[in-house]
Amino acid sequence: MDSKTRLLYWLLNASRGGPTRVRILKTIDKKPMNLNQLSNSLSLDYKTVQGHVELLIENEILETPKKKYGSIYFISAEWEDNDYLKEVLRGNCDEKKGK
Repeated sequence: MDSKTRLLYWLLNASRGGPTRVRILKTIDKKPMNLNQLSNSLSLDYKTVQGHVELLIENEILETPKKKYGSIYFISAEWEDNDYLKEVLRGNCDEKKGK
């Protein structure tokens, strides 16, 4: 397992907020959104979504063209070809259930 895949595994499966981050990534993969839209779509608190998105940005999994209020988030081009991420987004990995 390469270092990028290890990082994804830790962020999405081995840490407490992993299932929520998986939900966020699956939602953004279907349609890029801003924090408010993500919060409403996932029925989660805005600050909860903001914290998870910030972690995904720090690890360069998500990106936004402009970092300001209302920014739209996308999965980073650098991660689009990662096989593990593709499997997670399709729901074929053994991710933890729950929120």
